Parts: sequence; C-alpha cells; structure tokens
Amino acid sequence: MPAIAITGSIGSGKSLVLKTLAHLLHAETFSADEENKVLLDSDDEVKKLIQTQFGEKFYQQDGSADRKALFSLISQDSKARTILESILHPRLQARWKPEAEKFFHDQKSFFIAEIPLLYEKGLDVFFDKTIVVECSDAVRRVRLQQFRSISAAETDAWLNIQSSQILKAIKADYLLWNDGSLDTLDRQIKLLVSHFRQS
Repeated sequence: MPAIAITGSIGSGKSLVLKTLAHLLHAETFSADEENKVLLDSDDEVKKLIQTQFGEKFYQQDGSADRKALFSLISQDSKARTILESILHPRLQARWKPEAEKFFHDQKSFFIAEIPLLYEKGLDVFFDKTIVVECSDAVRRVRLQQFRSISAAETDAWLNIQSSQILKAIKADYLLWNDGSLDTLDRQIKLLVSHFRQS
C-alpha cells in the first residue's frame, strides 16, 4: 500500500504528519501546499492567468502572490475559487500523479502526498490508502490565529469554505486526531507506521 494520500482541514497538522511519516518510512513525498506556493510565486503562466482573471493587485512588487488577498477573494466568491482551482489543480496533479502511479501497489517503498481537496476532487482513487488528519474547530482556531497570524474573521472564512470533517473521516482508511500534544500525535503516527510495515 505504498501510494498514500494525506488530507484534512486547514490547521489540522497535515504537513507535520507528512514530514514525520516521510522520515519514519523513508518515503518520497509531495505537498500540495508547498507546490501551490511555488506555482503562485514562480510559474509565469500561472501568474499571467491569475492576473488576467483577477487583476495585477494580487501580486506584490517582488513578484510573489498576495495570498491574503487571494484568500479574501475566494472566500467570498465561489466562482473565483473555482477559477483559481482550475488554474492550480491540473498543474498540481501533473506533479504528483506520475509518482502515485509509479508507487501504486508497490510492496517495498512509499510515496506520500498531502492533498487538501483529495475527496472533493475524487483523487483518492489514485492511492492505495488515505489518511485523514483532523482536530476540533476550537483547537483549529487557536492554531490558525497563533501560528499563522490569521485573524478571527479570516479563520471563520476558512472554516466556512472547508468540507465536513465527518465526511472526510468516514471515507478515510486511517484517522489521526490531533487535538492533543505533539507527543500524542507522534504516538499515533508510530502505530500507523508499525501497521504499514506489517502489512
């Protein structure tokens, strides 16, 4: 089961789980969040499409994307969110899909991809197993405001456009609940790694 996808809502700890699993399993990885940053800041075609669709104001003088402005836009305008996804998602999929196909059903090595909209886009079919990382909304709010400097209003906007945690958990092969300490999460991950190695 070496092609594994990680998903979950914002602030749940997906990136930390990806990093820890990659270390313990010596896995190749893909992070949609990191690749999004690369595309937004460095891909000239993506920049041109976004500026054409939404205006030049969504890029700063140094050429980097104004992510807060983009989020403000897509949190209020579902059409704009669909357009942005149509620009980014095919390019993201072109990067992770060949790796997922290469590792699919491999019995010796692992590929782990962090994909926030895994179920929403029906991408789970490309993976042997899926892991959902979630936490309570109260904990999520604290994390977003303390560690990402996201305001209370912005946090509410994020939560309003996120898919149901329950629906994701129901579809998952494995659920990691990340309301507690880093040590608690680490123990869950190590149990999961032990299971993968015995499968």
